[in-house]
Amino acid sequence: MMPVTVMTEPAYDPIFVHASPRSGSTYFFNVLRRNGSLMCFNEAISDIFSYYGRREIARLKAAQKWNVNHHFLDRDDFDEIVVAWDAVKHLYPSFPSFQDYVPAKGQLSSGLRSYLTGLMQFARSQGKRPVFCEIHSRGRAAAMRNVFGGFHIAQYRDPLSQFGSFFRPLLDAGEWGFLTFPLMELGISGGHPLYRLVPERWRVPVLPWPADDRAQRWSSAVQYISMVAAPQSTALERAFRWHLFAWFLSNIAAVSYADFVLDIDRACDDYFYRQTVIDILSSAAGVAADFSDLTKFLRYYEFESFDVTTVCDEVKSAMRNALRDGSLDNALHTFGVRPPTVATAAAAEILFVKIDNSLAAMTASADRCRVGDKDWKIIAAKHRKIWFNQGIRIVAQRVYPFMAPFARSAQRAVFRYRAAAR
Repeated sequence: MMPVTVMTEPAYDPIFVHASPRSGSTYFFNVLRRNGSLMCFNEAISDIFSYYGRREIARLKAAQKWNVNHHFLDRDDFDEIVVAWDAVKHLYPSFPSFQDYVPAKGQLSSGLRSYLTGLMQFARSQGKRPVFCEIHSRGRAAAMRNVFGGFHIAQYRDPLSQFGSFFRPLLDAGEWGFLTFPLMELGISGGHPLYRLVPERWRVPVLPWPADDRAQRWSSAVQYISMVAAPQSTALERAFRWHLFAWFLSNIAAVSYADFVLDIDRACDDYFYRQTVIDILSSAAGVAADFSDLTKFLRYYEFESFDVTTVCDEVKSAMRNALRDGSLDNALHTFGVRPPTVATAAAAEILFVKIDNSLAAMTASADRCRVGDKDWKIIAAKHRKIWFNQGIRIVAQRVYPFMAPFARSAQRAVFRYRAAAR
């Protein structure tokens, strides 16, 4: 049975959903959005606002080259932020996604605190209860709970199918970002005790990510992409292992400080579980949830260069060792000034069971895609960027401050053109 803390909350206390990309997070956001008493902000913690205006982002999304399977949306998922933007844009902290992703000593940065407070105040001014559905908040769950209180939901998905959903955008549109997301979580926060639990031989390099240096952040981001985009077959194994470590560690950070834990796959497959979820959300958070249009997309991939089961066993073994020696529990207690809401062993077991169930589901699936070493070399070569070359990247980093404004203006023009063409 999932951990849940049943409480009676004031009508305008915030609700937080801590999820990750391609985990059904936008779907669950839309489930909550259907409640007329709520104002739901989807991915308010995002770096993209630092580059583009709110309406330009809507055009960008409309011009996407691959099918994100957000067929359930009847309006753009950023609509609420567009409505609130004029009231909060002066509070928005530039590039908040991974900057202080794991707050020092469980203290949320003042900039992010003011921005989220502004969104809450706007929602309440409209007579709505604020809801935040985030993919950059799992490492911040404890700090956000400490600052804002509220009701916290940790949402997760089958990690193997999720990796497939990270891989598909690369095949469809040359999109490396999802495969790189775990490196950002593990690398940029690599100094935190939780992320240091990754055995040294498997750690992601910790690259600089200064708040006030766009050129350096760009360079670091490209370096992370190039680690995944290498044509060697070992790059895929590294990417998958990093994904699993990030999935486990970031999810346990959220689960440990959650009031409720939502397995989105089980909500699709198990009628009785789904009804329990509906009942708990109603009684504990006062929220009506309708999952009748929930659809699960299986994205299982096999790779010639490594065995998925072996890597899963390695990750589980490393995390079980950290659980046994107490280092996992010690690391989780550094996330907040209050103790976790879910015991470390219980939180870890939820995720161990999920990995095992994911492996079983993949084994049982008749619809698995296989990627050979030659296939990967072709994919990596097809979608290679000139920035992956270290020498070119160093030069580009130096001219970035001068050229970036022109590049962004060109991108805006392309987005407007594509949106108009559609």
